[in-house]
Amino acid sequence: MKRRVTKFLLALASLIGAVTIGINQAEAKSNNKPVTIYLTRHGETTANVMHLAQGWSDYTLTDNGVKGAEYLGKGLKGIKFKAAYSGDLTRQEKTAQGALKYSGNKKVKLKIDWRLRECNYGSYEGRPDVAQNVPEIAQYFGYDSIADFQAKTGKLFQNKMQDGYYALDQENKLNTSLPAQYRAESTEAVQKRMTAVLTKIAKSQHKGGNVLVVSSGMAINLFLSTQNYPAFQGTGLANDSVTKLVYQKGKFNLVGEIGSLKYYNAGQK
Repeated sequence: MKRRVTKFLLALASLIGAVTIGINQAEAKSNNKPVTIYLTRHGETTANVMHLAQGWSDYTLTDNGVKGAEYLGKGLKGIKFKAAYSGDLTRQEKTAQGALKYSGNKKVKLKIDWRLRECNYGSYEGRPDVAQNVPEIAQYFGYDSIADFQAKTGKLFQNKMQDGYYALDQENKLNTSLPAQYRAESTEAVQKRMTAVLTKIAKSQHKGGNVLVVSSGMAINLFLSTQNYPAFQGTGLANDSVTKLVYQKGKFNLVGEIGSLKYYNAGQK
């Protein structure tokens, strides 16, 4: 009896092992199918036209921004999206919804993930960006001017900017009562959440295909700065611009230019 039980258990273990290997092989095979991510910056907002730092603050799209989402969608027409994601900020959701509607993908359900938000600027949100925030960060780090700041940090200018927001807010330079959880993020924190969410999105598409992802300019740039693309220069991304990435075998490969407006321009014609 003991021998029969032992043989049965060994056979069962062998069967489970074979099934597990089969599942793992199937998953590995499916994960090798390319997933094309259309990583998009949201459309024009009220904060953009007022030249204010918006971050996690929920400024909405202007009329131009709403129209821009339509142009973007029309330019993407013919591309079938298997899935669509955006951050939970109004500007991101509205841009994604407009792009899906006008590209012929309105049946695709938009999924929301807060990790696709813009960088958090903490106490510095709602203030003039170039007129106040950038000069104050430049001075904090010891640069002579904004031009000096940009020249000496090069393509990592925005990374240094975000770390400036973080450092100044940690020291509470503006003397606010903002709770700790709403204070500015470090560059590393933004890079980690953006990498995590984009990787999760890519891996969830087991059959491959196209995915629309709408986020924000600086958050996208900080993610791109981790990828070692020769084309990356850290320059600002235009509203409704698209960076096309193909995820395969654990890597995000850049296809075409960073921050392309070809879809927006095509839809505007």
